[in-house]
Amino acid sequence: MKRWLILSSLLAFGFAFSPLAQAQDMGAVVKERTAIMKNVSGTLKALGKSAKAGKVGAKDAARAAKALAGAKKATALFPAGSSSDKVKSRAKPEIWAEWPKFEAGMGKLVAGLEGVQKAAASGDAGALNAAVKTARATCGGCHKPFRGPKPK
Repeated sequence: MKRWLILSSLLAFGFAFSPLAQAQDMGAVVKERTAIMKNVSGTLKALGKSAKAGKVGAKDAARAAKALAGAKKATALFPAGSSSDKVKSRAKPEIWAEWPKFEAGMGKLVAGLEGVQKAAASGDAGALNAAVKTARATCGGCHKPFRGPKPK
């Protein structure tokens, strides 16, 4: 019985550190960060519409808070190796080669979303419109140098 337990533990440990397991883990990381970034994009679009319509409510504030929480977490979802032949991702190798620049860009996104969240919570459509424009302006700072074409 002891042998079986030791052997199964060793096999489980070996699988956990195998390239297949690592690719699966990285796949989950890429999926999570992609979902976060899509949520940020969709939220900014929806909040921009709300602001232009002059109707900013609790639903908008909640969406803004969710996008901000995701963005605060997103930088940690770019570990080295999370873009390779084994994991499909739009992340370019330049992210890791120029990490301080990438990290600063993500910081600008978070700061922009903090403004969006504050403006949405206030219910002020004009402030929200300006905050959304500011936050959207940060996107290209990372997309242009660090985001590649959609993987095939």
